[in-house]
Amino acid sequence: MRRVIMALAIVALTFASVQPAFAKTYDLLIHNNTEEDVKIILKGDENYSFSVDPGKISKRVEEGTYQVSYKACGGAVVEDSSITITQSGVWLVIEPCPVAAVLAKFVVGSKIGESLTLSLSGPVEYELTIGLGKNKFLDIVAGTYIYSHDYCEISVAGTIRVTKNGKANLALLGCERVEILSFGLPNPRDLRIASHYSFPFTLTLIGPKQYYLIVNPGINRIDVIKGDYTYIYTAYNHNYSGVISVTGGGYNNTVIFSPLSPEP
Repeated sequence: MRRVIMALAIVALTFASVQPAFAKTYDLLIHNNTEEDVKIILKGDENYSFSVDPGKISKRVEEGTYQVSYKACGGAVVEDSSITITQSGVWLVIEPCPVAAVLAKFVVGSKIGESLTLSLSGPVEYELTIGLGKNKFLDIVAGTYIYSHDYCEISVAGTIRVTKNGKANLALLGCERVEILSFGLPNPRDLRIASHYSFPFTLTLIGPKQYYLIVNPGINRIDVIKGDYTYIYTAYNHNYSGVISVTGGGYNNTVIFSPLSPEP
């Protein structure tokens, strides 16, 4: 009888030693943010393959480290990474499909006489070279940008929204206007100076504010504070002076300097 008991004990121990240990399993949480079914393949000690509809689901998998692979967004997104599962609640997130960038027209009008660099910070970073007049850019990614430049020795910044309808316009004011507005001085007026001389000359305006201007042949525009000014300039070795009044804007503020009639 004792031998029988010993034999049964040996058999029981042997049976217990060959029983496989059950692996722990956990819930893998999956969030498919695309609008299509995605086939996911997990490779590890155990292999899994399953399709996931758009939305959130959970899959019961054994603990361990897995190589994750899938294709999404019509093949535009290919994933090849790893994930370690040692507890429930681990997330596998499939990001939304990338949206194709929309290119739009962006127009910058500059009243600044020299070229400058305009920085745009938004969906994409740009450094745009801006010259006097109208500057057109046809391939700016649509979105909201912070723009800035420091050409006028005063930091100028703001926001602009570039839209796909191509109507985004930004006006860069002359340095005189920027200075006036920055220091809270009265609203500047657009003074048009027409020169019939064939060469540039220096014009001094003394009034509510003092200006030293290079007047080129043709039409010259400058922003000045409204009021009465004494002007002084030299041409053909002769000094000219007088008084002009800056009131409204546009053609109402046009003065003409001519060698035939130097008085405006």
